[in-house]
Order: sequence, then structure tokens, then C-alpha cells
Amino acid sequence: MIRINLIPPEYIERINRKALIAKVVLACIVVVGAVVLASAWHITREKAIESRLAAKQLQLQGLQKDVDRVKDIEAQIAEVQRYLDSINRINKGRFLYTGLMADLVSDMPSTLWLTSVNTSQAGDKLKVDLAVNSNSAYDLAYWINSLETSGPYSEVTVGGISVSDADDGNKRFNTQISVKYAGR
Repeated sequence: MIRINLIPPEYIERINRKALIAKVVLACIVVVGAVVLASAWHITREKAIESRLAAKQLQLQGLQKDVDRVKDIEAQIAEVQRYLDSINRINKGRFLYTGLMADLVSDMPSTLWLTSVNTSQAGDKLKVDLAVNSNSAYDLAYWINSLETSGPYSEVTVGGISVSDADDGNKRFNTQISVKYAGR
């Protein structure tokens, strides 16, 4: 079969040129449309992020008042704590000697008496040297045991015990006792 093209080549060339122009225009429209859609998506995303940022900033401003209040309260607590610490530092040694005397005599038997009490600071404790007289060996042993086992005393050392005759005919026991007193 023989084909004869009766359409002039200029006409086909014009149709092909129009088709090419239509394809280029369509491609440009597609590219421009894609750019417009991408730009619109980015713009809406930016607006959404900005609105969330504004909402978060408002929320932060509302919470900032609470944070400031908490900081003020913490500053007040710190000030009160410094005040209490200074009072405790002042009071720490203030009642140490009265507490020592009260603790010493609280469970001292009536047959014992102190002839001297010497104190000196030993770190955060009070070193106490006692000269003790007693009319009863049992009461002296009881009191020494009480010192060794009670809470505020530590490092109880007992010197030599001397026995002498008293004016009333009884025996008198003399000793030196050293303790460290921590206070209550």
C-alpha cells in the first residue's frame, strides 16, 4: 500500500509547533502550580507555627508569674533558714553547760558528790573532768555504768579509786572520771 500524504509539510510543522508550545505551556503551568502549592503549604505551615508560638508565649507569660512567685518563696525560705541557722549557732553552746549539769545530776545517787568539775572544748563535744567522792562503792559503780551506757556521754575513763576512812567511820571512795559530753 502506498501512502500519499496530501497534507502540506508546512501545515504539519505548524501543528507540531503548536503542540510543542502547548506542551511547554502545560509544563510551565504544572511547574508554576507545583511551586504555588509548595509555597502555600509552607506559608500555612509557617502561620500554624507562628500561632502555636504565640499561644506558647502566652502560656509562658502566665507561668512566668508562678515561677517568679516560686523564686520569691524560695528566697524567703532561704532567708528564714539562714535566720534559723544563726539562731541554732548561737544556741548550740548556750545551754551546753546547764544541760551537762542537769544530765550529770539526773541519775547521780545521793551518796555521791562532785568536788570539782573542769570542762574544755574537744571539737563539737565538751571534755569534762570530774573529781567524785562517794560513801558507797555500789553507788559509784552504778553511776559510772550509767555514764558509760547513757546517750550524751562517750569515752568514759575512770582514774584510780582511792579508799579512805571518813570521820563518821565509813569508807570514802575518791576517783577522777573523764567523759566527753555531746549535749542533747
